[in-house]
Amino acid sequence: MKLTKRLLGLLLALVMLLGVASVASAEEYAAFDDYPRPRVKEDGNLTIGFVSDRPEFESIQRILQQLRLECTHRGWNLVEVVYENEQDLRDKFLNLINQDVDAIVTFSLTNMESKQDIVAQARNAGIGFYNTDCTVVDGVICNSTMPNGLAAAELMYAMGEDGMWSDGLAVLTKRSIQVHYERTDVMKAIANCYSTTNVLAEQDIAAAGYDELQAANDFARTWVTQYGDQLTGIITSTDYFACPIAEALTQAGVTDEVWVSGFDGGSQAWAYIRNNTPLRYSYAVPDELFIHQVLELIDQIQVQGLNPGDEGCLISRAGETIYCEGIVIDRDNVPAVGTNIHAVFDYYGGDPDDEDAWYNWNDGDGAYVVSDYIEE
Repeated sequence: MKLTKRLLGLLLALVMLLGVASVASAEEYAAFDDYPRPRVKEDGNLTIGFVSDRPEFESIQRILQQLRLECTHRGWNLVEVVYENEQDLRDKFLNLINQDVDAIVTFSLTNMESKQDIVAQARNAGIGFYNTDCTVVDGVICNSTMPNGLAAAELMYAMGEDGMWSDGLAVLTKRSIQVHYERTDVMKAIANCYSTTNVLAEQDIAAAGYDELQAANDFARTWVTQYGDQLTGIITSTDYFACPIAEALTQAGVTDEVWVSGFDGGSQAWAYIRNNTPLRYSYAVPDELFIHQVLELIDQIQVQGLNPGDEGCLISRAGETIYCEGIVIDRDNVPAVGTNIHAVFDYYGGDPDDEDAWYNWNDGDGAYVVSDYIEE
């Protein structure tokens, strides 16, 4: 009995020492913005909450596939959250905070300004908050996206040259998400610089007030009827809108007369381009690189204990955006079925055969591969 009590005493003392050491270790990491510093887990045992809507978006499917792959590779736990509306989103955020996840990662949320209080609540709980393809508000540690205006300009110049700057254009965007109008506003501005190019119409799809796929189809039909031969191209802010527009143009019998462009990429959009539908142009967005950069930063800040601005940290200050570039896809360079997504982009930056490089990780279901899209 005495031996048992002595052992219990030693165990309790050891637990207390470990607790003190843990607190002392945490105190070594100073805050880097106006919020408590996100917790550091040097053992790498992190839990990541990922928040998005519309799981039918191929860009989200690509993000999720890379996210699952990398969390498996890194030994991290992943909690996937899909929300249905704004109130549901707030409830889901609060649930993640109550679960005490280590970091929250978002993808393409609307109206981030209205969510700043949620960001603050998470950060005050010691949870890191990171965005992908989204607006930065106070408390968000970083955003990972592409320079959407530059991408839009590159796409617009490619299409403008093909049409000798003599197109009549309609524009479909979504004004509740910054990256959408960041793309289309730049394209519209460039088009307006050419006296032989006319912007005939513009529509915010959110104003339609009903299913976006049906709305995109309806707007295309209306524009074909309203503008006739004047309409030669429809610019959209995402392939999610471009695909139903391509269907509408095909049904209207103007497959060769009117083209449509989009952003994002993936098997569906590339199948439309490959099969010579009116969807003729798309800017391929490097979604996999977006999420990889965020996870690398989480590792740097919440496992390695780096601060923004430290050597080896991807960002120099809290709230910085990490930019990644994609490529313009058309009928000449559309990725073939069976292509590994990492081969589509030119961001290898080193040896493509390096087995340790992130683009060669093959955990879980492996990397996204271009498929022969078949509509269900």
